[in-house]
This record gives sequence, C-alpha cells and structure tokens, in this order.
Amino acid sequence: ERQHLQAAGSRYGWMADSRPETMIRDAKESALHLGVDALDLLYSHGPDPAVPYEDQVGALRQLLDEGVIRYAGISRVDNAQIDIARGMLGDRLVAVQNQFSPSHPDPERTLEHCAELGLAFVCWSPLGGFLDAFDRHAYDAFREVAAARGCSYQRVVLAWELAQYGGLFTIPSARNPHEVSDSFAATGLALTQSELAALNRSVFGDRN
Repeated sequence: ERQHLQAAGSRYGWMADSRPETMIRDAKESALHLGVDALDLLYSHGPDPAVPYEDQVGALRQLLDEGVIRYAGISRVDNAQIDIARGMLGDRLVAVQNQFSPSHPDPERTLEHCAELGLAFVCWSPLGGFLDAFDRHAYDAFREVAAARGCSYQRVVLAWELAQYGGLFTIPSARNPHEVSDSFAATGLALTQSELAALNRSVFGDRN
C-alpha cells in the first residue's frame, strides 16, 4: 500500500509542455522524488496543441514499457483522442479525467464512451466551478431535491454524478472540513429513480 503523498503546483500557474522528452523526464523525476520504483498512475493533463497527440500518448507508452508508470490516464480529451490513446496503450489506459457537472453536461458524451470502454471517468470541477447567472439556473432542480431531502444541493449534485456510472469518481474542492464531510456524505445519498429522472431531464433535456 502506498504511503507516499506529494502535492505539486506552481505559483505562476500551469505551463503546457507535452513534448515527449519533457513528459518522460518529469515522470522519472516524480518517481525519484516520491522514492518509488514506479508511479501507479500518471495523467497527461490535456492535449498540447504544439505537439501531435500521438506523440504525447507515445510518451506515456514509453513510460509504461520502461516500467516508470504502471497505468496511464488522459485528461481534457474528446472521444477521438480517447480512441487514439486506447489504440496505442490498450488496457494500460485506465482513466479519463474530464469536466462534468450540471452546468457542463459533457456534450461530447465522453462519459458514455468511457463506460462503453470500461474506463474510469474522473470528473474535475464536479460542482461547476465559478458560475454565472445562466449557469446557476442549471442547479435549480438540484436545490429542489436538496430542500426535500434536508441536505445541501452540492451533496445532491455529487450523488447524481456518482449515479451516472459505476466507474465515475469526483474530485470536488473544499474550503473547510465541513465541506469535505458534506462531499463525502454524497456517497451515502441514494437518489430515487424519479429524482434521478427529473435531474437528468434538467441537465440533458430530451437527449437520447
């Protein structure tokens, strides 16, 4: 069982650089800093427009072949890019991390595609992030369910997302311990079929 944890970031924000040599170097340095033989899972965090996507996936494949990482994930991708990565990495591609929430309802249907392929779907910004006046209306139906259930609408949102697919995972942010506990409580909130149907209609409309 892993006993290592590393938090990394930059005070200047993210800088895209998905050149294969950079990806390979950074992955090896991460494993060294963590003191592990191999990283369990490494994400490519979004296609770099300056680098052919096949080359970025090729870097993941080299890291897999060399044993630097055990499994690979990709992020901010469409279905075509998922298929490219799946074709190049096979079963060693295990996860896709894309945005999904009531205000960002996955028009590309990458969630459905991941379910068909048996890939984990990790949704970032599951509560929608910063919402404008239009986006906030996307949560009206969730607030109604929350009022009837006596819980926060954020808990209802997370419970609804988890009900979409058994291989879905959320990574909500939190500002305090209460929000952490409230998010975790979503795993125990079982929405009824009528509630799910109403929430699905509010998000997807008549989408088949």
